[in-house]
Amino acid sequence: SALFVPDENPLIFYEALAKSGKTFLKPEGKFFVEINAQLGKEVVDCFAKNGYSGIEIIKDLDGKDRIVCGSNNRYNKY
Repeated sequence: SALFVPDENPLIFYEALAKSGKTFLKPEGKFFVEINAQLGKEVVDCFAKNGYSGIEIIKDLDGKDRIVCGSNNRYNKY
């Protein structure tokens, strides 16, 4: 079943994942999250502002934005 969020904060779960992921992912660990096709850029921005790198959107078979993935670079000095 799908998670539903308040209309006024549709990124609430992504923000929580972006923050907690820094603790749980290994250095250079990867994350993959399924997204609402209309929120791709916003989810990318959410993870970017939390220090992830190599963030990209993967499209589904219908060509819609469906997955956002990236890397944890918390130990990256650059």
